Amino acid sequence: MARKLGMSPDTSYMLGVCNCNSSASSISLATASNELVERFVRIAVSLGTRPSAIRIKKEESVTEVTISNSKLKKMLDAALEKRERIFRYRNEYSASYFAALFDCNGGADGRGVFIRMKPYDSIIIERIGFHTTGSGKCYIRKGLDFVKFIAPFSIRAKGIHFPADKRGRS
Repeated sequence: MARKLGMSPDTSYMLGVCNCNSSASSISLATASNELVERFVRIAVSLGTRPSAIRIKKEESVTEVTISNSKLKKMLDAALEKRERIFRYRNEYSASYFAALFDCNGGADGRGVFIRMKPYDSIIIERIGFHTTGSGKCYIRKGLDFVKFIAPFSIRAKGIHFPADKRGRS
């Protein structure tokens, strides 16, 4: 019988990274953030990956990490198939999952806070109360509320600052 993936904020974060960056046979991450690389490797090891199955390649400012662990990949893929049930509540699991999506494929620009996500994930984020505009590059309507929601689990959200608008609200 296959081992089940125990849910935790770290597991949810790994699901988000896997959803953004995995291939058919491995889980990978390419980023300029050393903090994101360290967290990714730490979570992979805590989920049972041998250090010898982790390949790290650095080119200029980008570090690429590839994890070759077919058992972990299958468990993560099975959990992603059920992500509508796993992340149906606005809790630390969904916050950690969307923090990973934001850390991998999100940001902020003049229009607001956005995440490049799959259409299915935009439905899930709507169901937990964060309304989005557009598809593909989804802008979150109440960006400050979203950033506060994911901040305890996100590496990149901590660097976003919102200026006060003309009415004194932030």
